[in-house]
Amino acid sequence: MRDHLLARPWIDIRPQIETDGVTYELRETRSSRDFFAVDETSPYVVCVQECDGRCVFTLTPAPARSTSVAACEEALR
Repeated sequence: MRDHLLARPWIDIRPQIETDGVTYELRETRSSRDFFAVDETSPYVVCVQECDGRCVFTLTPAPARSTSVAACEEALR
């Protein structure tokens, strides 16, 4: 199984698996509640399964970064 691909941004995973020639399928999942803001432009991998010789990646939008978290991350650089 490809557990090392879990909890990573899709933008980072896709070039790697395409270079490796992996056949894959994408699925999307979302929370049934919209309590927390999400970043629709940044999907990340929440599940990796193998089915009929291909990998099935389940993606969900990444949590949106709050301004306080962004400021803290910038201060740590």
